[in-house]
Amino acid sequence: MDERDWYTELHGGPFGLTIRRDQVLIRERTPYQQLEIFENEALGRVLLLDDAVMLTERDEFIYHEMLVHPGMLAHPDPHQVLVVGGGDGGTLREVVKHQEVEQATLCEIDEAVINLSREFLPFTAAGLDHPKSTIHVGDGLEYIRSHREEFDVVIVDSTDPVGMAEGLFRSPFYRDVKASLKPGGLLVQQAESPFYGFETWPRTFSELASVFRNVHCYGAAIPMYPSGYWTFAFGSDDLTPKSWFDPLRADRLEGLRYYSSELQDAAFQLPRFARLALASEH
Repeated sequence: MDERDWYTELHGGPFGLTIRRDQVLIRERTPYQQLEIFENEALGRVLLLDDAVMLTERDEFIYHEMLVHPGMLAHPDPHQVLVVGGGDGGTLREVVKHQEVEQATLCEIDEAVINLSREFLPFTAAGLDHPKSTIHVGDGLEYIRSHREEFDVVIVDSTDPVGMAEGLFRSPFYRDVKASLKPGGLLVQQAESPFYGFETWPRTFSELASVFRNVHCYGAAIPMYPSGYWTFAFGSDDLTPKSWFDPLRADRLEGLRYYSSELQDAAFQLPRFARLALASEH
């Protein structure tokens, strides 16, 4: 397919993000969602799910590194890791960089995301075929319920909290995650932007706090996501982001372009308005 037009994602209605489609590589309706991958001269390949930007080749490393490494480095010895969602493979790519990991399991409901990422997004899909990676196609909520005290770290790499992903942002799911964690385990999840849906953004953290004793929010600058500022949620009964953090262990990680040992503290220093919004929920 050769098609030059413009894709626009509206952020709340009156404004949004516009990217030129230089060439559409694939556009199809999967059993679960609309999927599209196209090329842009400046951004490289762009993945859309249900007409929302999931990643661009230009900046996906920021999201995947920040979703993975702050949590992995807070755990003293993460042998078993579960990724819920993330069928493009980018999260797995970062998880398996940790030498402590023995097995990284991906649970993705939409097999088409996995297959088409392998075909069109090799820069993230490399994580899918790593020797430490195991792929399970199925519902993440059901998978979590059937596994108890098996994982050191659970990472939720989901779409926005609407539709089939909404249940991944509620306390019943967090209770199931807690039961799936070994003692001393932790959860990390993408948590949207505080600039949009400002009234509802803190709810993820209040739902987490009803299940886990230690809940923290951290952020990163991701140009292609709404507002350019994105947050992540950290939850654990026993750990904090600095509990077992070793800067030497962080600095041993290879191929990083955004995360650094200095960010283990700095990323958790939120803008004042975000801190106040979270404080108002407690």
